[in-house]
Amino acid sequence: MKNTLKAIIKILLIVFAVLYAGVAIFVTVCLLNLNKQRITELGDTSIVIVNDEFSSEYEKGDLLFIKKDKTEAAKIVAGDYIFFYNPGENNVINYAEVNNVIESNGNYTFVLNNNYNVYYDYYVGRNPYTLKAAGTVLEVLESQFGFLALIILPTLVAIIFEIYAIIIEVIELKREA
Repeated sequence: MKNTLKAIIKILLIVFAVLYAGVAIFVTVCLLNLNKQRITELGDTSIVIVNDEFSSEYEKGDLLFIKKDKTEAAKIVAGDYIFFYNPGENNVINYAEVNNVIESNGNYTFVLNNNYNVYYDYYVGRNPYTLKAAGTVLEVLESQFGFLALIILPTLVAIIFEIYAIIIEVIELKREA
């Protein structure tokens, strides 16, 4: 019974360590790939944390994976909704309905309400994959305090514990010799 319990605890610790390492690597990659608008860009996919409610589809705290694809941009028509950077507001991604699409030499300009133009450079994408409430978790982990408390300090404790274990092992080997 004791051996079974020890095996279960060991398996749970290994699973926890693997999940922790995966989260730590993902958060680090997200932080290393922030663009000038402080949005994570991994290749042609932007990872957006919803801070304001865009519409009834997306709620505060949702995590959106938005792919920017030139062939997808060619399919946008009046009535579609797109995500775009607002160059006047530093960290803001907006979501609005397209009224018209202007194509010139392969470059697209999306005309929104009130004749507001969004050039392809500011276009983020449309039809994101959404993880409900996961954005809140990522936002905490990406904050300075969250990264320090939940990633750096546990890693430092693990390293110190391993150094301690090595020192104890060396001391025991010297006693035996």
